Amino acid sequence: MERDPAASRMDPTRERDLVVRARLDGAAFGELYDFYLPRVYGFVVRRVGERSVAEDVTATTFERALTAVRRSDFRNESFGGWLYRVATNAVVDHVRIGRRVLRLGSSTDGDVDGRDEANGRARTVFSGDEAALDQFAALLNRDQLARALRRLPETHRRVLVLRFYDDLDVDEICGVLGCSRATFAVKLHRALAALRGALGAESTDAA
Repeated sequence: MERDPAASRMDPTRERDLVVRARLDGAAFGELYDFYLPRVYGFVVRRVGERSVAEDVTATTFERALTAVRRSDFRNESFGGWLYRVATNAVVDHVRIGRRVLRLGSSTDGDVDGRDEANGRARTVFSGDEAALDQFAALLNRDQLARALRRLPETHRRVLVLRFYDDLDVDEICGVLGCSRATFAVKLHRALAALRGALGAESTDAA
């Protein structure tokens, strides 16, 4: 799918300046909110499937973001990537507390809180990616590719959904996954290699 980086990502210098000002200036946070609201809402609704629920989860995301940016120890790096990570956590929290609108998938070793798996911390099932994967497969409208995606481990599927369906840029995906650009490059390479292998297996099965 085509993407216009200038339209999908705020200028990093401008973004950092707004984050610094947002600690004391509500208007600065308002500009961040206006830019990211439709993007975060779209990210969330693809995972929860209901507009009203997505609105609640999106509101929670921005409430948490405002609280965080006003702290003196807030790390002002990729705000957009960090915000998607907050949204990911908000979706997971929504599932955990029982307001379930998702079809729960199989357990995953993906790290839903965005922390890099190399740090060895606990991980949690991120069910929202199952809904996004369903929509991704339907969008492709190719049965063989859809079945191939289902053959992949959850970690690979998640990388592919973030990159090619959510259409996030590299820094934003790194924020969600809590990894470096180099680590993400390896993850994407492995996911694409696994997808090629799964497509080969589908072709063999169909023969």
